[in-house]
Amino acid sequence: MKKNLLLSGMLALAMSFSFVACSDNDDPSPGPTPEPVDVASITEAQLTAAVNQYVDAVVVPTYAELQTKNVALHNAVTAFRQDPTDANFKAACEAWLSAREPWESSEAFLFGPVADKGLDPNMDSWPLDQEAIVAILNSQDWAEMEWEGDYDEDDEAIASKQEVRGFHTLEYLIFKDGEARSTTAKSGSKDAIDLEYADADAAAWGNYMENVARLLRADATTLYDDWTKSYNGGDSYAAIFKAHDGRQDFSSALNCVEQLIDGCTDIASEVGSTKIGDPYNLYTSGDTEGALYAVESWYSWHSRDDYANNIRSIRNAYFGSRDGKVNANSLSAIVAKLDADLDARVKNAIQGTIDAILAIPQPFRNNINSAEAKAAMAACGELESILDEELKPYIQDHTK
Repeated sequence: MKKNLLLSGMLALAMSFSFVACSDNDDPSPGPTPEPVDVASITEAQLTAAVNQYVDAVVVPTYAELQTKNVALHNAVTAFRQDPTDANFKAACEAWLSAREPWESSEAFLFGPVADKGLDPNMDSWPLDQEAIVAILNSQDWAEMEWEGDYDEDDEAIASKQEVRGFHTLEYLIFKDGEARSTTAKSGSKDAIDLEYADADAAAWGNYMENVARLLRADATTLYDDWTKSYNGGDSYAAIFKAHDGRQDFSSALNCVEQLIDGCTDIASEVGSTKIGDPYNLYTSGDTEGALYAVESWYSWHSRDDYANNIRSIRNAYFGSRDGKVNANSLSAIVAKLDADLDARVKNAIQGTIDAILAIPQPFRNNINSAEAKAAMAACGELESILDEELKPYIQDHTK
């Protein structure tokens, strides 16, 4: 009885092997390979939403604040011209610091009208031509500050006028060694390097300050109007950018996002290699005087804050907000859903760069060759690399 059961089992097993072998011989080709499912893709609609958020919640509000604060700056400077007192000098300095913040927080998007019309160098040329400023202070010839026609960045005549106006010319006239100037005459020096305010110069000084502030207000208004009302007689630049219908070479939402990232990359590079790097390199090569004059905003001792706000402009562009919170329609939110690690690395690089800049001992002009300055340059370089070599290719490769 046991032998029969064993024989039956062996027979059944043999038949099963025979069946499998026959099946393999009858159909040797594999089945069709299923199409891969792209679970990490970005749609044009998602990018369009991010572009709209970027324009409506970051670019336009920043320029609106810039315009408003430059009106306030002009008012403060006019008050000084009418009544030159220490209190009004200080009020002008406070208004300058306030107006400076939205400008430096806009430098991740220095494209469009701000570039095409020369508004960036109009408002922010550096270094200054101090000798020419003193000459205008003496001559009161305001034509030396204004130019006409189409902007050409290679036009030396235009550049010479931009070097005697803007935020830094006003900074030179109202700050001294990080503090508001005083109306109390000290040496009364007329030397451009150590220029002093004196009562005898009150009218001329106030006039120059007021004319610089007037031009800053006009440029800020032009910039805001170009983005919100009409650019070169047509639609607003905001409408053109958001439409991405071929005008201004923006033919897709992806093009716009590429511009967004390029703007962030450019300012990360500029802060590290130029704003911090140029003074550092000059100093370490032995040109200590040249290094000092290469430091932007050193009259006010505001350099670190300027540079940190430049990096915050990157954060704002990437987050789609100005309050440090990630908006649901932002580029950050899109990346986080597909590659949380990449998003975290971008965020960490942004914050790490801000922290590294603010870690430079104050003022930067007295700590140009510090280890902290060197670390800040490295942080800027890392941020630039992540934006240009990781974030931008990732968006390009994953957009349908």
